[in-house]
Amino acid sequence: MILQLSNFEQQIDPKILQRGYEYFKNGCVTDVDDLGDGDYEATVEGAETYTVSLHIEGDEVADYECDCPYDWGPVCKHVAAVLFYLRKDLLETEELPQRKTCSKPKKESEATQFEKLLKQLTAEELKAFISDACTHDKSLRRLFIAKYISRLYPESKELYDRQVEKLVETYADRYGFIGYHESSQLGSAVCEMVEEARLCVETGEKQKALYLSEAVIEGMIQAIDSADDSNGEIGGCLEEAFEVLEELARTDLDESLHADMFHWLLHHFEAKTMEGWDWHSDLMRIAISMVKTDAEKKRIQTDLEQIKPSGKDWDWNYRTAQNLKLQLIRQTEDEAAALRFMEASLDNADFRKELLEKAMREKDYKRAEQLAGEGVEKDKENAPGLAEEWRDYLLRIYQATHNTEKVIGLARHFFVDGSGRHQPYEFYYKLLKSLIPQEQWREYVDKLIAGINGKSRRDWGYERISEIYIWEEQWDNLFDLLRKYPSFYRIEEAEKYLADDHAEELAMMYRDLIIGYMPGHVGRDHYQMVCKYIRRMAKLGFKPMALELAALLKAQYRNRRALLEELARVF
Repeated sequence: MILQLSNFEQQIDPKILQRGYEYFKNGCVTDVDDLGDGDYEATVEGAETYTVSLHIEGDEVADYECDCPYDWGPVCKHVAAVLFYLRKDLLETEELPQRKTCSKPKKESEATQFEKLLKQLTAEELKAFISDACTHDKSLRRLFIAKYISRLYPESKELYDRQVEKLVETYADRYGFIGYHESSQLGSAVCEMVEEARLCVETGEKQKALYLSEAVIEGMIQAIDSADDSNGEIGGCLEEAFEVLEELARTDLDESLHADMFHWLLHHFEAKTMEGWDWHSDLMRIAISMVKTDAEKKRIQTDLEQIKPSGKDWDWNYRTAQNLKLQLIRQTEDEAAALRFMEASLDNADFRKELLEKAMREKDYKRAEQLAGEGVEKDKENAPGLAEEWRDYLLRIYQATHNTEKVIGLARHFFVDGSGRHQPYEFYYKLLKSLIPQEQWREYVDKLIAGINGKSRRDWGYERISEIYIWEEQWDNLFDLLRKYPSFYRIEEAEKYLADDHAEELAMMYRDLIIGYMPGHVGRDHYQMVCKYIRRMAKLGFKPMALELAALLKAQYRNRRALLEELARVF
């Protein structure tokens, strides 16, 4: 996780942040060395003494590491303490200790020292060091064996299973749990195996590619349940291993390898090894792409028939099984069979959508209207979002067939009640304006506003109604609406329309909002936002009012140092 030096408080767990600040405040951060090129190293003294290393590029803390044993999150209290130290000029709670000037000469980073030593040491010296280190460090020994185990035994699936197992053992704690940082390290190590498998596909070593991919998938699907994979490294390994299997399935496999791979895929599907993950359906999807014989087709049909509808409104497993059945039909039969299957399974929204698109392409609008209308009736109660998709199809159908009355009805529905997901609200507004007679338009607009107000809670409909006033250039109505529901953002957006006639009122709105905002909001980000709107008050032509407000805030919040610093920069 990349941290922002100027705003890291928003990215770190509050408890860790507080502990880090206590360490910093108590002077526990010592020997802070600037190593050059953005590298820093610091010592943090507590119950134990730990070393923190950071690499900073501009405002970004691109890399950070602590040698403490904390593994429950990306940032420990020692790293937080050093961040406070390096960014102390942004703190406002009290006078902070002066940073020590490092009197000793800058030293080379560990990475630089490591590279130099690798060039100087002989092969015998390196072997002796590795032997000694692996003797005393079990984790390093496991990692070493996992990396090079393929050199000890003949190639087999069991060999790569053992390699993955060794890697998992290396990064798991004594309870078998793999922490955040360790998950990232494990993912990086296992991804090397996946890349090797991908290279094997390219070079024609297909058996080895299959062994490696299967071992990674089996090992990582077990590991992920006992890991903090917040960074997605383990899941990424699984995704890439499945991609290798897909590449293999597209190649010309010999009969034996085809049978082995097909059986492995369906074995894990039938055993539900990956149930609950998308990879479960990936197993079947890849197997279907490989079908060559009636026996293989029959086995897949039998497996998919085991998945029955649950009776729930949104039955993901059953819908996925239907989609896989369609894939099988298209793989082994013809398109006519696929169309018959979809027509018989219209409860599946994917099928209804595909048939709708087909009817639209063929200009069979009668069939398209039937499919969309039935979809609305079926889904309007339990799946309203899906019903909106069918209404969007109906709107397109009625536009294509020039059914003005129904176009108006649906466009009004989408403008007043819709989510704006299918088209911007302005699209429906302009569509209505193009269809409603000009002499009736003003009255129709009033009805649109009444419809929005009738469905709104408090200011929920502000954005829609304000847009109407802007499109219709009803500036007095826009100003009255803004006065009723003011906010910083809304005033700022309305300035370009209202500043000529209502500049003073807008400045006063900013002032009142700022006075009400300040008591409950502490932090430099909030202060910078407040100062932004004080500047806008001055830009509106009311600098004396802005200066008076700034003076009031300085007096009322004189202990907020960051606020005083930001206010000093306003003018």
